[in-house]
Amino acid sequence: MKKFTKKLVASMLSTAMLMGMSLTAFAANSQTQGISVNGYSGPGRQITNTWSVAENGLLNDSETFDFALKYTGSDAIGTNASSTPTFNGNAMTQNNATKTAQITSAWKTKAAGGASSMETLSYDELFDGIRFTAPGLYHFTLSENPGHNPNIAYSDQSYLLDVQVVWETEDAGSQTGNLKVSGIATTSAATNQKSEGAGFENTEADAESLKITKTVSGNAANKNDEFTFTVVVNGIDGTYSTNKADVTVTNGEETTFTLKHGETFEIKNLPAGAAYTVNETDSKEYDTTNVSVNGGNAVESKSANGTINMDETNTVAYTNIDTVTPPTGVILHFVPVLLAFAAAFGGCLVFFRRKRI
Repeated sequence: MKKFTKKLVASMLSTAMLMGMSLTAFAANSQTQGISVNGYSGPGRQITNTWSVAENGLLNDSETFDFALKYTGSDAIGTNASSTPTFNGNAMTQNNATKTAQITSAWKTKAAGGASSMETLSYDELFDGIRFTAPGLYHFTLSENPGHNPNIAYSDQSYLLDVQVVWETEDAGSQTGNLKVSGIATTSAATNQKSEGAGFENTEADAESLKITKTVSGNAANKNDEFTFTVVVNGIDGTYSTNKADVTVTNGEETTFTLKHGETFEIKNLPAGAAYTVNETDSKEYDTTNVSVNGGNAVESKSANGTINMDETNTVAYTNIDTVTPPTGVILHFVPVLLAFAAAFGGCLVFFRRKRI
């Protein structure tokens, strides 16, 4: 009996030691490898990103929006010493370590015929690869990196993100030896207001129309003549509507249209700096084609080019002139008559002068 009791006590002590060693090893492993925010279920769990454009054709299903998450420092919690978080195994240098996250999705599809769409990015995705190895309050800033789509006015909003890491405890209050993320606080950098997540609003960029007009003049011009043009626009992204049904403009592609006297061809919602080239390809054999860009001096040419400027009306004005002169034979036909009339008139003067004398 005594031997059995000794064996039982020894077994229990051995088990307790093993459990203690396992718990210690688990805690050490938790501190060495760290924890991520994966599975965090508290408030402020996602980034929302809205994209609005002037017209549906400027949305697309391959647009990407990039965000920069920068580590800015940490504060200790209680008497626990905080440590530097790691990103993909490397320490994040304060104010110099940035992680990029990206939102890519079916924007045009989700806009459902409208001109705006919204996507989300979870904090699990945002903090993916970042691990915390000690309790502390870890500070980050989040902002959007401007992209290259000329139709978008990219958001300049930024947020402060505070990630709180603590020791996990059981219901009785004892520590489990495991770290956990207990909260993520989101604050607007501009207003210092707390929010339930980080929202970024990308709006439509300033835009202008390009208007191409046609005028005919001269005594042989026909206002019903239809002139053919082509236009190529570069530095744009998407499909731009015009005032002509079923005629659209895309980057670098040649678009054909026609104009009569007094008509205008308008390309809508072009961004600043978009470069265009216009050519009149069928001038109906008119004598002269003059063109004026943005109200400047007209020059004799069938081609015009320029860039879209937000500070002025963007116009290309074509004037086609066609004239005829009276036939030379008609003038010669009247010359003998005029000479005869002059001779008769002179004779009359001589006759009446002599009669008076």
